Order: sequence, then C-alpha cells, then structure tokens
Amino acid sequence: SPAGLAFALLLALLGGVILNLMPCVLPVLSLKVLGLAQSGESAGTARRHALIYSAGVLVSFAAVGLAVVGLRAAGHALGWGFQLQQPLFVAVLVYVMFAIGLSLSGVFNLGAGLAGVGSGLASRSGAAGDFFTGVLAVVVASPCTVPFMGSALAYAFTASPWAALLIFLALGLGLALPFLVIGYVPALARRLPRPGAWMETLKQFLAFPMYLTAAWLAWVLGNQRGIDAVGYVLVGAIVLALGLWLREHGRSRGLAVRALAALVLLAALVPLTRIDALAPASSTTASRAEPYSAQRLAELRAQGRGVFVDMGADWCVTCKVNERAVLHTDAFRDLLARSNSVLMTGDWTNADPAISAFLKEYKAVGVPLYVVFRPAEDGPGQVLPTLLTHRIVADALAPR
Repeated sequence: SPAGLAFALLLALLGGVILNLMPCVLPVLSLKVLGLAQSGESAGTARRHALIYSAGVLVSFAAVGLAVVGLRAAGHALGWGFQLQQPLFVAVLVYVMFAIGLSLSGVFNLGAGLAGVGSGLASRSGAAGDFFTGVLAVVVASPCTVPFMGSALAYAFTASPWAALLIFLALGLGLALPFLVIGYVPALARRLPRPGAWMETLKQFLAFPMYLTAAWLAWVLGNQRGIDAVGYVLVGAIVLALGLWLREHGRSRGLAVRALAALVLLAALVPLTRIDALAPASSTTASRAEPYSAQRLAELRAQGRGVFVDMGADWCVTCKVNERAVLHTDAFRDLLARSNSVLMTGDWTNADPAISAFLKEYKAVGVPLYVVFRPAEDGPGQVLPTLLTHRIVADALAPR
C-alpha cells in the first residue's frame, strides 16, 4: 500500500543515515571529510562536492538494488552483501583498499592498473573523486546491516521493481545525507577547519584505516579459501605496490621504466586467478555450537529443546559485533543452559543453499538473522532484531 511504501522509505532513510556510523564505512567517509576540509572554498563549491558524492552513492545503490531484486526474481537466493560471498571480489577489494592507503601515504599520486583506477579516482579532488568516493562508500557498506535497514530491504524484496528501486535510493540518500547537510547548511560548512599544513599529516594518518580494512578483508578471504588465499593476496598486494611505485617514479625516467611498471602491475593480477581456483575452506562453528541443518533443528525441537539459530558470515560486521557483545559470552552460555537451549550456527560466508533456504523462509534479506525456538513450543520461531543485547536474548529464551 502507499502507506506501507512510505513507512519503508522512512526506515530505509534512517538505516542509510546509521550506516555512516558503522566501522566498515568510516574509513571511506574520512576521505570525504578530508576533501571537504581541503576545498575550503565557496558555498557553491561545497554544494557541488556534496551533490556529486551523493550521485555516486545513489547510482551505486540503484545498481546493487536492481541486481539483487532482478536475481532474486530469477530464482537466486541472494541478499544484502551477496557480492562478498565471491572470493575474487573480496581479493579485488583488498587491492583497492591497500592501493588507497598507498596513495594517502604518498607512494603514488594517481595510479594505474586494477586497483589504481579505483584508488586514484577516490583520492583525487574534483568531480571524479567525489563520485567514486560515493561508489566506494557503498561497496564497503555492504557488509553492514543496521537497525531499520533490514525491514526496509525485506519490503523491497517483496515489492514491485519500481518500489524496490525507491527503497534502495532512500538508503543511498540516507548514507549521503550528512554531506548534503554540510554542503547546504553554510553554518555547518563554516565549522570545518580551514585548509593548512595539518591536512597533509591527516591525509597520511588516514592511510592506516585503509590498511586495516585491507587486513580485515584478507582475513575474510582466508575464511573463504584458506591460508593459501591469504598468501596469494599478500604477494599480489606487494607486487601491486611495487608496480605503483615504479609507475610514479617512471613519470620522468623514460619509457622503459613505465613499461616495466605496466608489466609489474599486470603481474599483480596473477594471484587473483590462483585465488579463484582454490577450494572453499572448511567452515568452523562457535565453541559449544552445532552447525545448522534443517534435520538437526527438527530433531532438537522434537526432543523439547530450545534452539537459538545464529545465521552470520565472516564478512558481516554486525554479526561480529553481536558475537563479541552477546553470543560469545559466559552470560549467554549460562542462559542457554538454564533454558535447556542449544546454539545452532549457520555460516553464510560462502553461498550455502541450506542457509539461503532458511533466510528465505523467514523473509530475511541477508545476515545476520537470529531466530529463537523456545523449549517445548511448536510453530515458527521468533525473529530477533539485527543488533542484540543480553536483555533481548534473555526475554526471547524465557518461557511464556
């Protein structure tokens, strides 16, 4: 209904705003803040920066939305963040984040090659830099699911294609909203520090969040394809750094050095082909947890046991926050014991048809998904919020 669509659009807008606070997005947003501080120009210039950045965000959200909705309509059980199930995509992101860090550190200015294109566009000033910083913000936001966002996406996946596209655009508008406000409210823009020598120090400092993001993505890749994949991507990143360094130093040193730089950059692509050929790594479950299977879930419920189903992925930042804050604590384990319940985990780091079917059954758009089946109770389970607290979990497991 129109009222339902309006409410979903509001949820999407709020979810997009909250995405700005997630750790997966903050490293890229720091680039935008630096760009706004560097501009120090007229109100019109600030508005132009904000509009072009917002265009990059909206175009990217529209592309992701059309891809997800279209593929789901074709029968594929895909959800938010599905692209991070592809090891090759994760490896390319490692290259891009590492190259952005190298650029901020001063190893090169405008790179070439696979990662150099993305890092050069995102780190340069002007319209191209603003637009592709918006694109990069959406790419790194995909591992995050925040309050309000899941409900809005669930509506999008069951609505018409045009309504779904509006939901994704509302998410993008929420992500871009803080910079639009800065661009169109002169009082806020004036509070930004003026350009000066301090910006070079800040620029170099911002390289380190990029290196940390690359390290996290390498860890995700290792969980997908094992330690060999981590080795390949590290070697590839070092070769990429050498190629970018040669490219920068070859600008004034003749054609031979530039040709060598191009060959080295091409060599950096070789490890990517090796990663894609590796077999999936064996998944591990949390201590005292059972791996998810529909048959085992039915058996436990037939025995009168309660079951707490935790569907997550290694690339899901929200999942990791909930694990550290709630699910991997002694208090949670004591709660399971007192309520005669079992923790059952499903790992969606790689595509898994059984987990995809469970997500579809509960109309989930991705992970995390937490479903509680109370002891000795029939019927469907209770879906918990995206962000957990001990109180939420205790109330869900308590007998009625």
